Amino acid sequence: MRLIRPLPRLVILLFCSQFAFAVPAVHSAADATPDAYPAGAANPSAPLSATPGTAPSDSGSDSLGLSQALQQAVGQSPVFGRAEAEAAEMGWGRVGAASQFLPHLSLDATRFFLSDFQTLPFQGLTFPEVFPYAGLGLNASWTLFSGGSRFKSLGAAGLNSEAADLERDWALFKLKQDVRLKFYQALGAQKLAAVSDENVKTLEDHLKMVQDLLDNGRATRFDLLRVEVQLDDARTEQLSAQDRLVMARRALASAMGMEQDSRPLAGDLPPPQDAPTGALSLDDKPDVKAKLLKAEAAQDASAAAAAHWLPTVSLIGAYQWYENGYNLADHVMDPADTSAHGTDYNLGLAASWELFNGGGSLAAQMEASKRAQAALDEARQTRLQASYDRDFWRRRLAYSAAVYKAKLADVDKAAESVRLAVLGEQAGTRTATEVLDAELDSFRASAGVVSAQMDAAEALINLELALGSGDLP
Repeated sequence: MRLIRPLPRLVILLFCSQFAFAVPAVHSAADATPDAYPAGAANPSAPLSATPGTAPSDSGSDSLGLSQALQQAVGQSPVFGRAEAEAAEMGWGRVGAASQFLPHLSLDATRFFLSDFQTLPFQGLTFPEVFPYAGLGLNASWTLFSGGSRFKSLGAAGLNSEAADLERDWALFKLKQDVRLKFYQALGAQKLAAVSDENVKTLEDHLKMVQDLLDNGRATRFDLLRVEVQLDDARTEQLSAQDRLVMARRALASAMGMEQDSRPLAGDLPPPQDAPTGALSLDDKPDVKAKLLKAEAAQDASAAAAAHWLPTVSLIGAYQWYENGYNLADHVMDPADTSAHGTDYNLGLAASWELFNGGGSLAAQMEASKRAQAALDEARQTRLQASYDRDFWRRRLAYSAAVYKAKLADVDKAAESVRLAVLGEQAGTRTATEVLDAELDSFRASAGVVSAQMDAAEALINLELALGSGDLP
């Protein structure tokens, strides 16, 4: 009697999964704010952002959705934390540069307990020089002219602060895009691992069936050896898929600022979508613009360093209360005597002109000049790379979308092939080997859909980075 084979579980799962991919998800108004982003741009902060037709689920405290991963990454990522700290540092640098335009005040105090003062001889007598035992002074200075260095320093500090703010915002954008990419890669690796597990399970069932048919004389040893070889290959691929899943999860956890995370992933891979239409000009991209601002800041710093060729003029003043301990009756210095005290003050101008300092000022000027040139070259290189990336990832996205559509058709064809092979085996016109081949084709087609979705997601995210569009802060 011929063995009756039920339709494989994977075929049913494939039909269900493809139907699920085809049903568009319904989002509430709170899930996205299209007016806040350029046309066609992605919003990584929304659940499975920039993925129309998907409805990821973040429900359940024991699962990890994309929106949760993004929130944790922003709060824990050392990359973004460093960018924030650098932006704050440059902000305080601007405050420090502005302080050069304000007067400087200082307070000093002195009190001597043991002193041996010089004496002045006069007609056989000696008189101690009067010197304060105690004093309290207020000193002030206000730079009036410094060759323009203060203005250039303030300009450089402002440009560096603006560049740091742009780099902070760009770091946040890149972080969100990186987490999106790694989340999709981990989700795809999870699905491919499941397909690999199902493939091994199917081959193990086939091996048992072929062994039974061989015992009944209805299969050959060739059939048995063929299935064993395929099972060995499938188990090897299963190990590789599990390793890729583990490392993809580690990469996701690292992007989130964590050592590791074992929560199951919630959500589906997004189907490919059209390339974004909104794009910033190359010079307006935050990373390029930040480098251009740094180059301008370095030029101002070079001009500030060149001011050493001119003198510095300052307004200075001091007010002092003192106690000299001079005893008028005995004409001696007595620290215990507090009767002799008074105040004095002075006000005037001070000028200094450094004529030679070993070339240090000239070296600082040239150093800043070369730093400006390096920043300009770096900005130019970033522009060239962005222009290349825009074309490359746009083409890769179109290619991945075409592959995705082809693989979807292959899944339907492979499922129908499995169905016909099973019916043919039941009718005696097909062999178990042919059924196995059809099922393996179905597994490959299913894995091809997942791979195409992962490639399309990678292309879209990298294209958004190249365009400078998306969830910019």
